[in-house]
Amino acid sequence: MSQYKKELKSKVLDALVLVEDPKNMQKLINKVVKINNRIYQREQANKNNIRQILVKKAPQQATRQWYRGPEPMDFSSTQES
Repeated sequence: MSQYKKELKSKVLDALVLVEDPKNMQKLINKVVKINNRIYQREQANKNNIRQILVKKAPQQATRQWYRGPEPMDFSSTQES
């Protein structure tokens, strides 16, 4: 079982410290899978939260109220020569 534990992710190993040592290999595998799934779910939830925060706080580009697209030039103030 110690060889199996050496190959685990550090986050999983950290979580294993907090639970009671499993009696056999199958129980250890079950615990590791459950812990790994929870870590993955938390990471996905955090990614979604960060995305939502970034979307909410993304600076909005100010629309130019004075610009309505191309318009014909105004020659009324020019003089003919």
